[in-house]
Amino acid sequence: MFRRITVLLLALSLVVGGTSCSAPDDGTSTADALAKALTSHTVGDLSFDKPSADVQKELTEISKGIDPVWPTAAVSGVVITDDTARVSLNYTWKLPDVDKAWTYATGADMKRDGKNWVITWSSEMLQPELKPGERLAISTTNGKRAGILSADGQAIVKDRMVQIVGINKDGLTDAQAAASAKALAAVLEIDPAAYAAKVKAYGAVAFVDAITLREEAFNALDKDKLNAVEGILVTRDTMPLAPSRTFASAILGSVHEATAEDIEKSKGKIVAGQIIGSGGLQAAFDAQLAGTPGITVSAVPAATADTATASAEATGDAGTSPTDAEAPPRPLFIVEPVDGKDVKTTLVPGIQTAAESALDDVKTPSSIVVMRPSTGAILASANGPDSAGYNTAFLGQYAPGSTFKMATSLALLRTGMGPTSTVSCTPEFTADGKKFLNAPGYAPEATGEVSLTTAVAHSCNTAFVSQFEKLSQDNLADAAGALGIGMENDLGLDAYMGNVPRDSKGTEHAASLIGQGKVQVSPLAMATMMSSMVKGTAVTPVLVDGHDGKAKLAAGAALTTKEAGDLRILMRAVVTDGYLSTLADLPGSEAIGKTGTAEFGTETPPRTHSWVIAAQGDIAVAVFVEDGDLGAITGGPLAKAALLAAK
Repeated sequence: MFRRITVLLLALSLVVGGTSCSAPDDGTSTADALAKALTSHTVGDLSFDKPSADVQKELTEISKGIDPVWPTAAVSGVVITDDTARVSLNYTWKLPDVDKAWTYATGADMKRDGKNWVITWSSEMLQPELKPGERLAISTTNGKRAGILSADGQAIVKDRMVQIVGINKDGLTDAQAAASAKALAAVLEIDPAAYAAKVKAYGAVAFVDAITLREEAFNALDKDKLNAVEGILVTRDTMPLAPSRTFASAILGSVHEATAEDIEKSKGKIVAGQIIGSGGLQAAFDAQLAGTPGITVSAVPAATADTATASAEATGDAGTSPTDAEAPPRPLFIVEPVDGKDVKTTLVPGIQTAAESALDDVKTPSSIVVMRPSTGAILASANGPDSAGYNTAFLGQYAPGSTFKMATSLALLRTGMGPTSTVSCTPEFTADGKKFLNAPGYAPEATGEVSLTTAVAHSCNTAFVSQFEKLSQDNLADAAGALGIGMENDLGLDAYMGNVPRDSKGTEHAASLIGQGKVQVSPLAMATMMSSMVKGTAVTPVLVDGHDGKAKLAAGAALTTKEAGDLRILMRAVVTDGYLSTLADLPGSEAIGKTGTAEFGTETPPRTHSWVIAAQGDIAVAVFVEDGDLGAITGGPLAKAALLAAK
């Protein structure tokens, strides 16, 4: 019993002795805790020379103008002199869109309080140049947005004069501002409820923009009605714009000043006042065009920082930093902006304008694509007014009708046929129980046993459908692939290059031979097909100079020079003996082409897509009209206009 008590007393004395011998904090633990607190800007239960709640409030205020950006702090050393210590701190800031971090060293002072340490609070422990009462603020400076260039390097999109129309709320009551918003919306034909809400949300003294208009659009407004709006204000500015509102709009896209929604979605990458791309190349190449924004971190007086925050909350323009003229911000760190880089396209403005003009009166979705077969350059891509901004030329998915007979002809050539080979053109042909007919008004002299050339020139449906048991769907798909249909290629914009299903059978397979069934293409795909037959090898379309589309052709044997030559013989006959005689008098080299009409819908008689593909020299065109007449009637004149414009 005595021995057990002795052992317990010895053990207790060791525990007590060990505790009494433990070394007091040498400052390292407190310094590490301080670094963690500064990184999280939450002081927790650290001891300061002033109430922790006051320190926390000041720390929060300092960070408010720069939130959510904040640095990490790390201890690089602690030097103790008697009862004081100097903590060396290293800071690292990772700022938005800045590759190189902002780093610097500063320090903090501590005093010993028994076994613990009390930290002397100072704003300098955050940034050595930050003075008492100052706050941090971050601002973004955008470089000059680059332009979109034409094939000859001239600017298509460049700074052009605009008029910004809105209401100046200064001096208006809430009721007057609301009435003015409604009146202005009526003049501008914009959503009155949305604009009234925007006007209400802005501060009491603010200019609230309603719309930005080109000069010609502004000049067309009723000035008497405009000037009658109380508080009306119009300011002049410039924006990067194309020559006209409609010029290649589906290709180019547009730009606008960042909205609150844009800013929120970007998670700090976009700031108020920034011009951003919307749709087309402006959006697809936004980072290249915009360049890299510059960043400035400044020390600002508390009043200035508070004003900036209040303004941002009132206007919804997060990131703006109005400054006090008496106490301007002191820059602590600056990264200069980098201007954007131009995007050079293959577009030729004269051809683009002519193609758009040719479609002006077409009252259905339509498009014209003009390509240079030798390079694949897209010289023009126009969509008619009734496409309503949709990129029909690139994204439309339609049955190609008889223009697809050129792919079928290639498949037949690969079975051993030639331009003079004989095929049977009968008034009707039944394939797997379905009756196929020729187009109304088909020339009777082109029926019977005719050459493949005649069948193409007059577009004999039955001659091609009659081959449905001899020509497999796989072979048809291979032939189409050799002409560029179904290729994978990144143009820089989304584009549909067509599809020829390999599993079509029976009636569906027979219909595929004349470009119906489930065969689908875009106007761009058909311009590519025409270009491939001109060049003698599959052509990859190109829209942006220097942009690698990483093209990959659909499976199948490549087009040969001999095959392409035979296809051109067939298409020349369409001009000399068939439906495209309108191209026969074009000056210059011989024109070639093919018409097409594809039925769609459930009406009787069915409505029809109108197609023409044509070429002359090193120019290839594809014309599409969604609801048209026979290809030669609707598309022929449009194709001729495009070829003439491209000379």
